[in-house]
Amino acid sequence: MTPQEMLEQMIDKAWKDFSEIAQAEEEDDYSDAMVSMERTEANGYAEGLQTAYAVIFGKEYLVEEII
Repeated sequence: MTPQEMLEQMIDKAWKDFSEIAQAEEEDDYSDAMVSMERTEANGYAEGLQTAYAVIFGKEYLVEEII
């Protein structure tokens, strides 16, 4: 596996994790502040990975589908 493929997998997993946290937050009626903080952190992590990808490889990596 190349470093580029590894980073792409990390990005996909980060957005999947974000999606799951956001869904849990929505199902809980946005009542848990800790879940909201986790969502914010997961979003920042995923965006950071995508930014790193763009800087390193000179192109944007687009996630096809967030599961």
